[in-house]
Amino acid sequence: MKQKTKLTKVLAISLCLALILSMFSTYSKASITEDTDTASIIVNGVEAGVKVSAYKLTTVNYDYDADQLTDNPYAWVSEVQTWLQSTHPTYVNMETFAEEVSGEEEAKSFYSELAAAIRGGTVTLTPKEGTAGGTATYPVGDDDLTGSVTLTDCEMGTYIVLIENGYKVYTPSVVNLVPSYNEENSEWELPNQTVMVKSTNPQITKTVTDDSAKADNYSTKDAISFKIVADLPTYLSTSRSKKYYMSDDLSDGLELDTSSIKVYGQLGSAPRVELTSPANYTLTTDGATRPNTSATPVDFSINFVYDSITSYDKIIVEYTAKLKKDSNAVVGGTGNTNTAYLDYSNNPYDDTSMQEQNDQSKVYTYGVEVTKTDKSSGSPITGESNAEFQLLQSDTPLYFVSTAAGVYYLANNTDGGATTTLAVDTNGKLYIYGLDTGTYSLKETKAPAEYNLSTTAVPITITDDDKDGALDDEEGTTGIVTLSFQNSKGFQLPTTGGMGTVIFAAGGIVFIGLGIVLLIFAMRRKNK
Repeated sequence: MKQKTKLTKVLAISLCLALILSMFSTYSKASITEDTDTASIIVNGVEAGVKVSAYKLTTVNYDYDADQLTDNPYAWVSEVQTWLQSTHPTYVNMETFAEEVSGEEEAKSFYSELAAAIRGGTVTLTPKEGTAGGTATYPVGDDDLTGSVTLTDCEMGTYIVLIENGYKVYTPSVVNLVPSYNEENSEWELPNQTVMVKSTNPQITKTVTDDSAKADNYSTKDAISFKIVADLPTYLSTSRSKKYYMSDDLSDGLELDTSSIKVYGQLGSAPRVELTSPANYTLTTDGATRPNTSATPVDFSINFVYDSITSYDKIIVEYTAKLKKDSNAVVGGTGNTNTAYLDYSNNPYDDTSMQEQNDQSKVYTYGVEVTKTDKSSGSPITGESNAEFQLLQSDTPLYFVSTAAGVYYLANNTDGGATTTLAVDTNGKLYIYGLDTGTYSLKETKAPAEYNLSTTAVPITITDDDKDGALDDEEGTTGIVTLSFQNSKGFQLPTTGGMGTVIFAAGGIVFIGLGIVLLIFAMRRKNK
């Protein structure tokens, strides 16, 4: 199977080491003979029942008479050399190979490619084989990886160890059976090699916004980008079952844009390639379910044509969705959780056996709840003729759609029924939902009947740096800013410089004029 964790530099290092050792003076008694030039490969850390195969890649040229390695100690076996001549001709030279395949990424790419060629029959090698004892059990935990296989009578050389027919996906291992010089007894020795293999389940990750974010903040007018990345297991050409599905279950508060779904294949760090349907996969959205006995409904499911995507080691699915502008969208709290699933044949020789992996991401959105109150009594201002507001950001009124009296969700101005007017309900309540983090201001545009219009906008700041659905300045997890907006009754001085000032100034002039007239009449009467 394809390698899912970092491959070590064992082969390259061992090659270099062997070249160095071949320079040692070897005037010693015979230690490796044609009758003692084999050893065992011991594979540990596997589950019960798996099949272990070790394929020989190189030979070791040993001078038995001189009891030392020859000047050119390593050579590719003919089948591998033929494959290299058509795929990596420079690697035919061992020294060039050791120089160019010395890093982890280079080794990962090379051995994944070679393993695929061996399993696909492009490179035909006869392996040393063994089966771990015991009965396979499922699921397989770390405590179950106690199986061991010993492959005896292995000739000197380099081997790639592949493991199949298990519930887990095992990392290919490179093993070197090479002579080792023992300075204590001045002998060349061929020790057995023990391999502790690593195993993983094919992994799937789901992120929002970027490749690292498991959660993020959005408003109900935003298009939200999701990305799903899943490892692709490798099945032999003779495998009866090569099922490979990816599916996604959005929360009730999210609405999928089905036209946005894109599928890609990627090998290592190479540029990804967009895959097409139906050549590579079948996409189901209406009535989609996961491929299991319970037929769990999902928002979409992708059934891949495995043999068409074997040139990749990862499959990527990207799409966009929006938060719904209604009560299905969870405001604050637990957020809007969505889950991606990977269902695959974990035993390629059993049609009924499948494994599941899943990963989740979350989307948070926030709100403001306003209560209109009487400034004197502190009681809510109720009634049919109540207040109206605008919510502004950077002095620009935002648009909303209403789902009930006093309940509004942030919208685009092109959405049906979009308005900038937010009317309080008869209980003196206003609910503003679907907001992203940021700074806003609430401006009253109409006061309740018999009350004065407030002339001061109320600033509102929403912050959730932890992206956990709880505002940074609240103890709970509501994700909602609550505030009381007060109004007062009675005489109210107008704002300086406004129209009211003109009216009062004009009124003052009239009163002054009347005073002068009365003073003149009084003086005339006195003089008579």
